[in-house]
Amino acid sequence: MKWDDYGESSLTLLAVHCNMDKKDPGIPRDPSDFRRCMHLFECLDFDRFQIKELLIVTAHKYPMWKPFVEKWEKLIGLYEEEKDNKSAPKLFTALQRC
Repeated sequence: MKWDDYGESSLTLLAVHCNMDKKDPGIPRDPSDFRRCMHLFECLDFDRFQIKELLIVTAHKYPMWKPFVEKWEKLIGLYEEEKDNKSAPKLFTALQRC
């Protein structure tokens, strides 16, 4: 699988996965950022447990991720609900509240 769509949030996750520091860590600010994070997990062939584990480590290293980890299941549900739509207003709103 080719990983050719990434942003600061997915690069932050990858840096943590590789045990590297990221100078300017990012969070998923909108549905496109969130989708890029999900694509990274696909490329890494991570299951739900591995995703959650990486998120917890990421939140420990970069506390700005903590609200996303706490609401991850809800965010995933909204992502799944809206991923085939032209826009994802519910996911966007939920991300803005994190």
